[in-house]
Formats: sequence, structure tokens, C-alpha cells
Amino acid sequence: MKTLSSSHLTACCKMPGFITVLLFISSHEARAQFPVTAVSTHTVNATTSLTYSGTGATGNASSGFAGNSYTYKFGTAVQTTNNNVIIDSFTANSLVYHYEPASSYVKFRRVNNATATGNRKSFRIEQTGGAVNAGGTASLLPDYDDSLERVYTQRLINVGIDNLFQNDVATNNNNIERMDVIFPNGIKATDNTKAGFGVFEWGTAGGHDPFVIAAIKTLDASQNPSSYYTADSVGPSYYGSGIIGNANYLIMRQNDGETRMLLEGNNTGAAQNRDGVFLRFSDLSVPSNTMIYGYSIFAPDTKRTPVTNLVDYTNGTNFPTTTNLSGGGLDPLAVTGLWVINSSFVVLAELIDGVQSTVVNDQVKLSWTLQNTSDLAEQVVEKSTDGINYTFMQQVAIQATAQQTAIDTRPANGKNYYRLKLVLKNGPVLYSSISWATMKTTPELVMDVYPNPVKNKLVNLDLGGLTNSNYTLLLLDMMGHPLLRQSITGQQTLHTSVSLPGYLRSGTYLLQLTNQLGDKVAERQLIVQ
Repeated sequence: MKTLSSSHLTACCKMPGFITVLLFISSHEARAQFPVTAVSTHTVNATTSLTYSGTGATGNASSGFAGNSYTYKFGTAVQTTNNNVIIDSFTANSLVYHYEPASSYVKFRRVNNATATGNRKSFRIEQTGGAVNAGGTASLLPDYDDSLERVYTQRLINVGIDNLFQNDVATNNNNIERMDVIFPNGIKATDNTKAGFGVFEWGTAGGHDPFVIAAIKTLDASQNPSSYYTADSVGPSYYGSGIIGNANYLIMRQNDGETRMLLEGNNTGAAQNRDGVFLRFSDLSVPSNTMIYGYSIFAPDTKRTPVTNLVDYTNGTNFPTTTNLSGGGLDPLAVTGLWVINSSFVVLAELIDGVQSTVVNDQVKLSWTLQNTSDLAEQVVEKSTDGINYTFMQQVAIQATAQQTAIDTRPANGKNYYRLKLVLKNGPVLYSSISWATMKTTPELVMDVYPNPVKNKLVNLDLGGLTNSNYTLLLLDMMGHPLLRQSITGQQTLHTSVSLPGYLRSGTYLLQLTNQLGDKVAERQLIVQ
């Protein structure tokens, strides 16, 4: 674990002059960006060992290593402890933000260009030792993992991408136009200054690379970003400076169709620092109590206005495929996710294990699992028939972190929507994701008889709301004895005439309709003259 001392904090937060401070506050009062001034990490031992032989990387830009053979070692083949370095929390704007577990995944949006095609991957990975000579051994500390998408959910600060948005052949390059960090269930901050996203980079202290970032407002049916909030531009001055410390690394490339990463570049002993910048929801123009679905990172040459330009990353006008950035551009560490001061400031579906709704005997059973009850004052089930306006249904006693249940004994016909309202002890109110159950709409069964009183032993019968099944029509005396039985095949509406027995005396009778189970579904009193 590594936490920076107060002397580090003071040094990185100094500003050159009083006027500069005033200008900074004035121009960024509404939308700020904060350097990360301290970090806390832990290490995890590698669990795998991999050794293989291969040449250096091929393809544009040329690595210069392709003509030689090398031995590649990963994980416990290099050392058995402290292989993977994971960030747990950091300080920004004098506040400590910790990682908040929330379901997310990372997508790298690619467009082929003149120098890189297919699923090219360019990693920066911490190594032991200095430059690797021809025929030498590349000793890389972390476990071998060539899935960018998987690596970028692990909060690793000793693995990253080299030149994320570089297209030009002048240096190592990729065909990535946008990096999406997506929270498919959505996340919401009750206070938009208490939660946000951190971006960390491998580079020169005080000279880190610029990028553009925007919060994802909506997702389409395929869970791709369909709209954004206003994008923000991050420059070198907004990062911390020399906070995490430097590390030796190797640049490894895997071209489309290749089975292993191969050496693309040495860092020749010139270890680079790792620093970060933090943006709150408020800095990304996201209001409090507003659901968003993650964030995207863009190259600095992306045409970010109007904000609709950011949606279609295949548009070559808005996303140039000839990007050529100083030094190759952004080298982000494999750190993504949601960072908060306290869990109470965010709404996560992951605070509960989803609300499940099941129809049981014409009632709706709701069940969910609480992940944490220590700060919970009460839990209330709310109900809606339109998915917009919710009303109180039931307060549920809080049990230990286990399955909770509630029953809606009177669901409406059609769709019934449910959500859980969680009230925390210190006041904030959080809401679960929405669940729903559909009750089959049963038309009301209507039976009209006329004329009534009946003359000439002939009665007309109008039936409505029948299902496609068999029914029985019974004529009963007032003692319940059947005098007439007639089968009827159900239709939605039915008009028929029934001849009563000629021996029937004047008096009062019951005309009753039963279903296939013998249950009475309709009954009318009949007067015979």
C-alpha cells in the first residue's frame, strides 16, 4: 500500500501566484477538474505463470524488434508476490474518494485507419529490470491478460494502453476512436459534488497528455451511448505531478489475429510517472439526482460541439482517423469505475440484488437481497401503474443482509411497476431499479337476460367477456334444483335465445352460468309469468 505524505500534497498543490489563483477560481467555478494529490493502493499476487518465445512486434509503426527473438515471462514466472497493483482510494480537492463497486464494462470503439486495423492492442506493462536486448527476456510483473476490456475493469496502475488515440505512423498507433465506460443499470448521485470519475495516466510528471471526457446521458437498445452531457477538455495542468511514482515498463503489441503480445518498445530505463485527474458529476454538467450511464473518453481533436457529434464514432469528420498527437498522446492506466466520498451519495442498483417480481395466484410477490443494512433506516415498496407516478404500497421491516419479501395483494390489470425506496439513517433517500409484473387483463363477464319477466317461455341471453372455453347454463328453482342444463361454447360476445321447459310454472327462478370447473361465473334472477 502506498499513501503520499503531507509534503507531497503541499508540493503538488502550490500555485505560482495570487493572480493565477483568482483566475483559476473564476474560470472554473462551475466546472472544475481536480488533480489527484494522494493515492492508496494494495498489491495482489499473480495467480498464473506464462512463458513463451516470439519475435518482436510487427506492423506500422515498425517496432524495430521484429527481426529478433525474445523470451516473454508473465506473472509468477517473474516473481510470486506483489505482481498486480490496484488503486483503492485517492485524494482530490482535499477530499478522499473511494472506489464504489457498481456493474460496469469497458468498450473500445474502433475505426480502421491507414496504419492500424482490426483488434490491435498496445499495452504498457510494468517490468523488472531495464531495456530488453536482442535475444533477451521480457519479464512482465502482472498476470498475462490480452483482453483490454477485462483489464480495464481491474483498477490496475501497473498496466495501461500506449498511445490510446494515436493514428499516425510517426509512433506506436491504434485504431481506437472512443473509450466507453458503461454502467448498464445506471448510477445517480444525490449530491453531484460527492461522486465522479478518475482518469490516470502514465507519462512525464507535469506533462501528461490531454483528452476530452463526457458523461453518458442515455443508452440505446443495444446499450451503446445515444446522448451525452456537455464534454469537458482536460489539459496537462489538471493532473497531479509525480504522485503515484514512476515505474519501468515495456510496450507490448498484439495485432489482429495474433495469439500473443510481442515487444513493441523499450522504455530504456526512462521510467515514467503515473498521475491522475478527477472530475465530479457536477464538473461534467450532470445535475444531482439524475441517472447517467457512465462516461466516454475522446481524443483532443474530436469535434465535441455540438454534443451530438460524440455519438457516432465512425463519422470521420468528427472523429479524424489521422490523429497525430505529441509524443503519441494519452497513455491511460487500467483504472475505471465510480469514485465517491460515501456510498450514501449514490444510487446503485447494486445496493440491492435487484427487485424480482413474480405473479403467484393473482398476486405479485416481490423479493430482493440487501447488500448492506448498517446505514439503512427504513425500506418502503412503492407502486405505479404508469411507471412514472409512484405511491406507497408497503413498509417492510429491515432484516439482516438476506432476502426480503413483500406481497402486492391487489395488483391492477395490465402492467404493475415496483421500486424500493431506501431511507438512510443520515437522511438521504435512495431508490432501486424498477421491476414490473403484468397481470393478464380479464374482461368483466356480463350476462343480460330479457325480457324479464319472461312471457311465452322464451328468454334472450346476451353474454360478454367470455373466454374461448366451454360453459354450462343452468336454470334452477329457488331450492337450487336444476330444471334445465345447456352447454355454451365461449366467445368474446354471444347472443342467443333459450327455450324454457313448457311445464315451467309461473314464479321466480335463477339463471346461472358456470365454467369448466363448475364454478359460478354469473347469475341472474328470472321471473316467469
